[in-house]
Amino acid sequence: MNKDYLNEKSLDPDDWDAFNKLLHKVSDDLVEYLKNVGERPVWKSLPEESKELFDESLPRTGTEYAKVYDEVKKHILPYPTNNIHPRFWSWVGGTGTPSQLIADMIISAMNSGSLGLDETASTYVEIQLLDWLKVLLDYPADSSGLLVSGGSMANLVGLAVARTNAAKYDVRNDGIDIKNNSRLIYYSSTETHSCIRKAIELLGLGSESLKLIPVNDDYTINLDLLNRAIESDIKDGNTPACIIANVGTVNTGAIDPLIELSKIAKKQNIWLHSDGAFGAITKLAKNSKHLVEGMELSDSIAFDLHKWMYIQYDCGCVLIKGGAPHKETFSVIPPYIKNFERGLASGPINFSEYGVQLSRSFKALRAWMALKIEGSDKFGELVQQNINQAKYLTDLVIKNQHLEILSPTSLNIVTFRYINKKIDENLINDFNAELLMRLHETGEHAPSSALLNGIFSIRVAITNHRSRLNDFNKLVDDVVIIGNDMLKDYI
Repeated sequence: MNKDYLNEKSLDPDDWDAFNKLLHKVSDDLVEYLKNVGERPVWKSLPEESKELFDESLPRTGTEYAKVYDEVKKHILPYPTNNIHPRFWSWVGGTGTPSQLIADMIISAMNSGSLGLDETASTYVEIQLLDWLKVLLDYPADSSGLLVSGGSMANLVGLAVARTNAAKYDVRNDGIDIKNNSRLIYYSSTETHSCIRKAIELLGLGSESLKLIPVNDDYTINLDLLNRAIESDIKDGNTPACIIANVGTVNTGAIDPLIELSKIAKKQNIWLHSDGAFGAITKLAKNSKHLVEGMELSDSIAFDLHKWMYIQYDCGCVLIKGGAPHKETFSVIPPYIKNFERGLASGPINFSEYGVQLSRSFKALRAWMALKIEGSDKFGELVQQNINQAKYLTDLVIKNQHLEILSPTSLNIVTFRYINKKIDENLINDFNAELLMRLHETGEHAPSSALLNGIFSIRVAITNHRSRLNDFNKLVDDVVIIGNDMLKDYI
């Protein structure tokens, strides 16, 4: 026998006891990392010493576990996006929970493919989680669902099903055919997320199939203009295929009139899809769930658990009424994923028949454990807490002579700017952009920005279970201090 055959190798540790000891140290370090997160800067740039690490060439030979971890601890752990920090309000980033450290260790140890067709615990965890999410959103129990990477993929899945539903021909077999068939039209407001356009383009519909409808003063879709657009398309021989409702716009948190949109969709026989990336989770808040009333009337809902349910990245979800149109859109069964009556491949569902991926991580365990440990009522209380904090911050801004609110605070997003009559109107956008960058550089706060009707806004998106009222007091104080200091250069 060839001696090479006998020289078998493995990627397991040579010394399991030493590995176990290191893992305990990592666990201790990470608990401290989370426990003291508020004492560190919310953001800081990487020093040159750390950047040098990322210029190293491909490692051809291995390095000791402990040494590599030391590099991670020194050069990677201190420089995160830091959405786990109490004063991180940039974009819409969930904070995660410490309980999910346990889930992530289990996920990594099991390394399940989570195919659904495999008769394993991961399959049943995901099915149960999907059922729980339907209950939380008052969605029909017989709906189909799928966990995905995030809102972008969830929207893509929902809009793909809308395409299958609306096409009067076999769009999967023939491809999009606007030579011999009418163009499929999707409608949403000008405030819709950019991932919607990407989805429309990836589905082969072309960006001309997306009609962006102007919004009202509160940034919700203008229903009169929507109705006119639909009637115009019907007259022109196009096929209205889908209305996309914004359940919490990315810029201001505006919620489109869901009940009215459902009536329009029903009257015109159009698929109604709700993009509830973060806003859908408002349904959990007992005092605010009325804000998303009517969302359950949608034919499909896309939302993220890694945003306002505070689940670790990444974990998005799409729910679709009736399993048939969902499955018809994605089902492909080659022999290598055949289901059997018994054995490993005898699982209850093949998740690949409902989305793009075959191989999938066991991300369901994160949300499953979080709900088991905290209970859904706790998450609802935290969502309401964030909504209350947004109202509190809004009041602080309104009462401050140096600041100006730029959009209604309809949910959990507050937009404002620093103002002073000494600042030239042509320079005020640049002034506030510079103010935001200086604010980041203090390491104390991390809001983001929005451009509202051409006006630059400091945007505070609150999906953070660690934020406290004092954090918002400090934010307002620091914005005013920085703005007043900058004003000297503009006089």
